[in-house]
Amino acid sequence: MRSYLLLLLLLPLCSAKHSIRCYGHDFLMVQNMELQCTSAEQQACYTTRTGEKGCTVLKMCSKPGWTCCNTDLCNN
Repeated sequence: MRSYLLLLLLLPLCSAKHSIRCYGHDFLMVQNMELQCTSAEQQACYTTRTGEKGCTVLKMCSKPGWTCCNTDLCNN
């Protein structure tokens, strides 16, 4: 999941239609960093049961232990 998050940060998506700001936290390198996530697919902010935070596509929100929200910086 961390590599997917970094990929979102590094690749500019020219056809992006959806944008959301989320807090990112992964216990190794990112600690409550504000992320700007843009994609052609709708995104949501998430927090896992273990405290990991970031942005993801909506289909990931149905995973057990994940809580998602749909407004900027809502996963504080």
